[in-house]
Amino acid sequence: MRFVRTTAIGTLLLLGTTGLWAQNPSDPLKNGFENPPASARPRVWWHWMNGNITKEGIQLDEEWMKRAGLGGFHNFDASLFTPQVVDKRLAYMTPEWKDAFKYATTLADQFGFEEAIASSPGWSETGGPWVSGPQAMKKYVWSETRVEGGMPFTGVLPKPPSNPGPFQNLPLAPFLGMGAPFNAPIFYADSAVIAFKVPESEAAAALIQPKVTSSGGMIDPALLDDGDLAKTVSLPQAKEGEKAWIQFEYPRPQTIRALTILVVGRGPFDAFAPPGGDSGQALEASDDGQAFHVVASVPKGGSAEHTLSFAPVTAKYFRVTFKTLPTPPNPFGDTGESFGFAAPRAPSMILIAELVLHPGARVNRFEEKAAFDLLPDLYQFATPNFAPTNVIQKSDVIDLTSKMRPDGTLDWTPPAGNWVVLRFGYSLLGITNHPATSEATGLEVDKLNAGYVKKYMDGYLDSYKDTVGADMMGKRGIRFVVTDSWEAGAQNWTDDMIAKFTRLRGYDPRPWLPVLAGRVVVSSKASDQFLWDLRKTIADLIANEHYGQVEASLKERGMEHYGESHESGRALIADGMEVKKLDDIPMSAMWTQSPGVNKEQYGYNADDRESASVAHIYGQNLAAAESMTASAAPWAWSPSTLKPTADQEFLNGINLIVIHESTHQPLIGKAPGLTLGPFG
Repeated sequence: MRFVRTTAIGTLLLLGTTGLWAQNPSDPLKNGFENPPASARPRVWWHWMNGNITKEGIQLDEEWMKRAGLGGFHNFDASLFTPQVVDKRLAYMTPEWKDAFKYATTLADQFGFEEAIASSPGWSETGGPWVSGPQAMKKYVWSETRVEGGMPFTGVLPKPPSNPGPFQNLPLAPFLGMGAPFNAPIFYADSAVIAFKVPESEAAAALIQPKVTSSGGMIDPALLDDGDLAKTVSLPQAKEGEKAWIQFEYPRPQTIRALTILVVGRGPFDAFAPPGGDSGQALEASDDGQAFHVVASVPKGGSAEHTLSFAPVTAKYFRVTFKTLPTPPNPFGDTGESFGFAAPRAPSMILIAELVLHPGARVNRFEEKAAFDLLPDLYQFATPNFAPTNVIQKSDVIDLTSKMRPDGTLDWTPPAGNWVVLRFGYSLLGITNHPATSEATGLEVDKLNAGYVKKYMDGYLDSYKDTVGADMMGKRGIRFVVTDSWEAGAQNWTDDMIAKFTRLRGYDPRPWLPVLAGRVVVSSKASDQFLWDLRKTIADLIANEHYGQVEASLKERGMEHYGESHESGRALIADGMEVKKLDDIPMSAMWTQSPGVNKEQYGYNADDRESASVAHIYGQNLAAAESMTASAAPWAWSPSTLKPTADQEFLNGINLIVIHESTHQPLIGKAPGLTLGPFG
């Protein structure tokens, strides 16, 4: 316990706290306060931005770290709207960059610093230019073919989408400029072919076609239900506070049980907004086409596509409305424009890729439950109960995988009834490591496959071994790798996902695969349970095959591991304690409260306490935290305004401070130098 107290109080002294009480000069506790051991001294994050690196700056930076009493640094090579300010950029892993990095490591060794590197260029997780398409992060995709029972079928099943992107064929969009431009490759592979019999009530209802109109004139209704998310219907935006709409008028009252909607080009800062709240979109119903009532509100946040299930509603008229909301503020404040985070502007047109009313049963929010998004607290979105006649029976699901030829051709005679054939495969998410320089940007490795993670780590660590030498990795030189907070998005498939699911969950998932396309099999409860099992499988694989392999690769080289995970909210589909349990030093993050020490806002307490809990449960001696990170408030902080945040970290159980940050200053005699964009 003495070590913990020395760490905490010694760090506070370095932050400016004073007031030692008198003790015996030989008192080791007093001596520890006045001259903390290296293990108790804070570390600092040290960002090298866009190749703006000089040896002179490296020397001055490290000499300052030594004078300040730091115990070491964590080095990141990154770029975040960073201009070139040096005469010659040192691009990542070029001979000139390696020479500078070796110099930094040699100095660190001389100063007795603990040195760590990030787990990838940038900080997002584990990715880089040496990751090939087949070994990158993947999503499952599917195509649907309707087949009439009782007669032979011979045809080519449509190939599911092969383009990189977050969902089906939805195009890949850059995350607000956080990554360098990167053209992800096209990749696709098959997983399974499954057929199911459509419930008779749904098949009959699907024959009733509505008249489709809109507030913006003529539209092509076929584009709303074609499964092609790259093609959209344009609807003029209404005035602020008013509604645009698309209406479905049936020849007679129709019963609807679910809505699927995908509006592309949502607000540019939706990624930063918490889920929930008013999206301005809703499904309404009417018996006379005049008086409408709300059936379901479309949520804000979550996956790009939403499928919303509800108790059956029977009406002749349905319409989806789009209320124009006030423009949201820039989450980066007044400084956002300076860093390329432009203030949002309301689009003049609403672009609708899918808008489908379902008479049949669908799994509520299946896109999020199937891990196309990181939305937490999915229990609140339980699928409503449907009558047995409205759901797919397990006996009506048939595995046709062995019957499809390599070219996609299927020869099959289905039993009587209406059938849908689902061809499942997987393609790339296209997620890259960020925010890195263009030279260092590549695909994030498949996090559900230990073999691919090992190959990634071997390539990454070998590049540093070639830079500093084998004798300067492990006990000396580069001792640690830091996996920063997970910013790699959601992955829900890998090459052998069906086999891994079967091994981990103890049953064959193939009879349940229609649930992955939003269908209800057996019952609502059973279908939700299957998707819970899918997420649990993903969580187990991320913990064991990604983080477990990162740890194993480091141990092979005598290196150790700092590991973050969630930060302020759900960052990945995994248990933070499970992904940190093997870490040598479990790590969290504690950002500063908003400027103004009298309005403390500690949104990271759980992350800190998670790391402290892991340290207690699994016997690690240290619990670290990326500390006092700030956003959009340049030059706003002093030791006195930072101290409440540091105090809270110690109260949460943190005993190793890693200060964010000390950005590398390559220019001599010029100030203030570079920063990490709006952060730090």
